[in-house]
Amino acid sequence: MNRRLLFVYGTLRKRGSNHHFIETSKLIEGSCFVFGELHDTGLGYPVLQQAGENMKVIGELYEVTDRELQQVDQLEGYSPSNQTNEYIRIINQVCSGNKYYEAYVYIAGDQLQYCHNLIKDGDWISYCKDKP
Repeated sequence: MNRRLLFVYGTLRKRGSNHHFIETSKLIEGSCFVFGELHDTGLGYPVLQQAGENMKVIGELYEVTDRELQQVDQLEGYSPSNQTNEYIRIINQVCSGNKYYEAYVYIAGDQLQYCHNLIKDGDWISYCKDKP
């Protein structure tokens, strides 16, 4: 059984509405980040847009099985054969203290490029707590 690293920053995080998809996965880092911008889609979940290294998106790093990754692909509306995905799955550098990992990350695909409601602190969980 192959295992892959997956960085999650939104509803898949602990206390997120979709965490049950990976709740049995091994937590590698409970607090880490990638460079980019986090935006509220207005649909109950965020999207990460690639940007320079001036902003960070906070998340968690998990070791997932191929089966779990396929389930998350379905959740995220990602298919490698589709030309217009909601999200695109890429490999990106994840940072935690002085540790660096290469992990899968879902970023904005064609359908979510329009999102421009920036979450300034890059943390979906704290953003949801602070929403009225």
